[in-house]
Amino acid sequence: MTLKQLKAFLALARSLNYANASTELHLSQSALSLSIKSLEEELGGKLFKRNTRRVELTQEGKSLIPYARKLLANWEDMENDVKQRFKLNRGTLNIASMPFVTHAILPQVIQSFSNQHPNLSFSIHDIPNEKIMENVLDGIFELGICFQPIMNDQLEFKPLFDEDFLALVPKTHALASQSSVTWQQLYAHPFVTLQHPSIVRYLLEQNAARLGLVLDLKVECHQISSFSSFVALGICVSAIPRHFQHSIDKTHNVLLEIEHSDVHQAVGIVYKKDAELSNISSEFIATLSNYPYENILHSSQV
Repeated sequence: MTLKQLKAFLALARSLNYANASTELHLSQSALSLSIKSLEEELGGKLFKRNTRRVELTQEGKSLIPYARKLLANWEDMENDVKQRFKLNRGTLNIASMPFVTHAILPQVIQSFSNQHPNLSFSIHDIPNEKIMENVLDGIFELGICFQPIMNDQLEFKPLFDEDFLALVPKTHALASQSSVTWQQLYAHPFVTLQHPSIVRYLLEQNAARLGLVLDLKVECHQISSFSSFVALGICVSAIPRHFQHSIDKTHNVLLEIEHSDVHQAVGIVYKKDAELSNISSEFIATLSNYPYENILHSSQV
């Protein structure tokens, strides 16, 4: 059953006149007759009774009318919905994001995007960095925002900005009076950081090993947002991604630059290589790629 057949059936059912139905559909009467005949053959019986004077619906034809109307309405709704999505007037973007990016970066980017596309919505899933690549590969999410992964021939990674770290210490700490610290000074104290597997944890541990030191882990947790509470009570110190700085409680904590630090990692968008991205995803990638991330850092001072 085709859309053309449905329209032909409903037009003839309304007018019960081939000439009038043909005019309504801008078809010849022979083309209309062929559509009706092929529909009847598909369904297995007559939908109309015809004689030289008039056309009447059979009982089967009458029973088809509500179904045909519903199918046609659903088709038109579907057509309109898809057109609106292509025009970015409707739709929801499901995106996987590292929690710190969701917290510190996405609100500003989505605000900018929404100014241009106010009818679009977002469903953001806070997922550990390592799970983002897995979920994108599995097709659960079209896009993910994460630290640069190890090379993968199935994934495309588009860097957005380079992320380094700031030291986080309590205001009562001996290091708090300094303008900056070294990694050696920071590693001399118990740490709070993320649980395994975590690229932040990996970078901190690798850096400690490179310096011939060991990360003295006091507390491990799932969210960077939790670090501030432990540090504020003097339980430990930490190092946080720079873009997270404005989400830290500075009433009880101090953020310090880390001297001569080369601990950094690119943050960017990941998606399947050679994937045919949706319009909404492509547009959001453009917004992410052009966003001035330095504005987030400069919105207040460390």
